[in-house]
Amino acid sequence: MRLTKFIAIVFFIVVTILFHFLLNTIAADNVTIRISMLSGEEQTRFNKQALVAGVWHYVNLSGLNQNINQFTFRLYKGYFAPSSTNRNETNYYEWKYDKNNAILWSDISGYGIDYIDIDRCAKNGNVYSFCVGIKDTFPNVVGYYENWTIEVYENGNKLRSEDVVIKKPETGPSVSKPSSIIFNVDPFTKMRVIGDNFFKIGNRGNIPLYISIDNTKYGIIEITNLNGIILPDETRTLYVNLNSESWPPGVMKMNVQLDGSYPQEYFLDTNATVTLYNSFIIDVPTLQIYVGHSNYKIEEIQDTDITFQYLENINMNEGEIKDLKAYVSGDGPVSLEIWADEENVKLLKLMDGNTEKNSPITFVSTISSERTITMKIEAVSEGKTGTITYRLTTGGVTKTYTTQVKIGPPASQNTESFTMSLSIVQIIVIILVIVVVIYMFLSYLKHKRR
Repeated sequence: MRLTKFIAIVFFIVVTILFHFLLNTIAADNVTIRISMLSGEEQTRFNKQALVAGVWHYVNLSGLNQNINQFTFRLYKGYFAPSSTNRNETNYYEWKYDKNNAILWSDISGYGIDYIDIDRCAKNGNVYSFCVGIKDTFPNVVGYYENWTIEVYENGNKLRSEDVVIKKPETGPSVSKPSSIIFNVDPFTKMRVIGDNFFKIGNRGNIPLYISIDNTKYGIIEITNLNGIILPDETRTLYVNLNSESWPPGVMKMNVQLDGSYPQEYFLDTNATVTLYNSFIIDVPTLQIYVGHSNYKIEEIQDTDITFQYLENINMNEGEIKDLKAYVSGDGPVSLEIWADEENVKLLKLMDGNTEKNSPITFVSTISSERTITMKIEAVSEGKTGTITYRLTTGGVTKTYTTQVKIGPPASQNTESFTMSLSIVQIIVIILVIVVVIYMFLSYLKHKRR
């Protein structure tokens, strides 16, 4: 009789334990935990959710009873909670939601400092969002992390337990860029120009990186795909556009800097390392702006205000006549002497604007416009390289430049060659057609005799 009673008691105890275990298991299956930073940035490590020490996070608990009155969750180092006498800011934190309290959200860790931002805490349906953080007490070691556990309780019943990783806060902007980005702008023209290259900015840290440009300082510059925040482990490709003014010919350089920072609102006030995250500068590749005509060499004559543009190389056919242009701009008197070698290329006519002139041409250049000098030249000798020479004098400075004219065969020769090649192709096609017709005819006769 006593044995039967003992077995009944043991059975009742086992059933009770299993019942509670089953309830906790069911509850655990229903309750989910999602951890993110203030703008929803989620991080993982070893396929576990991760938090960064010293940084505010949302711990979103869902699957709870919408009308639940009170519950707590705790975060502790390792896989077993430290005893109450061994708890401190390096290993244990606990928070509470109490529907019947005037203050719904509270930190009950007991450290005299609230590691919760109640203004950011919220309830939406059955999702309870705690905005909490832990103090950065981690050693200053790159890549340092610890394994912690997060648990949710209601009336002493564990509703959920999950392993998480706590990481040391790390910064890490990275820049991959060419030495310069080139823009080609037409003289005295407002236009939007796309740079010939791009650069990249990455975030190797675990805190969101803010990037911005001072639009007041760099009003003519657009950087596409900037979009403010670069998330941890993200790399972004950035392109630069230039909205030019009506500039005179010349070569300009612009050094553009972006402002980088880590958002201060992300950090706990008690974080001792917050002072390390000050704003900083990121250098964009040097912008090389060439204001001039397409493919023209731009020469800014040193110690003067004169700019000269000319073509360094052109191709012509023997006997071809072509107009070649050069451009002068800037302030000051100019004397421009132009001649051809006359053996391989001849100078037939020289025009200053719409007026025919003899070399040298003299005039006073102005910054508000450019002078167009037109040379009518003739290529003489096939297989040779002719030379057009410019000798420009201004402000006591004399500079000499040349255009190399590479001369090919006469255009008519090229046409004859093409015609000849076409005729040969036609003859070959005709012969092939005849052969096919003869073959088909002979095959027909042979078949008919059978």
